[in-house]
Amino acid sequence: MRQVAYALLLGAAMLAAPSYGQAASTVGAAGRTEDTATGGTGGSGTAGSTSASTLGVGATSGDSSAIGVGGSAASPTGRNQTRSHVNPTANNGQAMAQSMDKGTFSKSHTHVHNKKGQVRSRTKSMSHVPGSKPVMSTTTSDSGAAQ
Repeated sequence: MRQVAYALLLGAAMLAAPSYGQAASTVGAAGRTEDTATGGTGGSGTAGSTSASTLGVGATSGDSSAIGVGGSAASPTGRNQTRSHVNPTANNGQAMAQSMDKGTFSKSHTHVHNKKGQVRSRTKSMSHVPGSKPVMSTTTSDSGAAQ
């Protein structure tokens, strides 16, 4: 019984203590039919109290194409930056997000490209805590060339 009490106490202390770990993850998907293609990727990085995420999706059908990109960054006491841009013809777009708190930082970058009936997207995310090796993740999705 005493061991269970110690285990519960230790578990409660671990939940209450702030987490200063780091992580980065990305995900993506793409698909196509005879005359349409879609695809997108997204990802996030977290380190200490910083977090940054980006997402991008694209679609093309015949002579039409569309892209949507966005990102967010958060830190209670640090510096945060986000940027996104899609060109006027909607065949190229990117989003970038970065959060920094002293030496700890997280960042993510997504780039989506529509060209000749094909949608390609890539997201790179990373995080870093001083004194440890950076954690990185990259995902690329490609709908494949038009028939």
